[in-house]
Amino acid sequence: MKTERITCPKCNRSILSLNSYHYCKQVDIDELFLRKSDEVVLVFDRLLEYLSSYENVKISATKNCIVFVRNKTFIVAKPMMKCLEIKFYSNKPIDDEELYKCHLWISKYESIIRIENESQLKLKHFQYFKNSYLIS
Repeated sequence: MKTERITCPKCNRSILSLNSYHYCKQVDIDELFLRKSDEVVLVFDRLLEYLSSYENVKISATKNCIVFVRNKTFIVAKPMMKCLEIKFYSNKPIDDEELYKCHLWISKYESIIRIENESQLKLKHFQYFKNSYLIS
């Protein structure tokens, strides 16, 4: 069942209700990439280009990450010094040696990959992201 989301009037983030806990401060996405490598910026640009093509996606930044939301959060991208850490969700565990982590989180699996440059982003990663979007 789809849950109608609202936009916080203070920070413009997509939330479930005005009483929902969230990081309520406007953050410029570009600020999160200060002092990060050019490669990390390119990886995020590619991710942003891909995820922006999905319908009904809201994008917002917190103090240390960028959140992509449909009905629920389906991707969290955290810029780090030498890589972009990307968290996504699935209904079953993913057996992939490239994953940094994969563990059960509430009723779904939370997986994390760390991408250092654009050439490391593969078709299978985009399939993981699409699946995460579809279950959100």
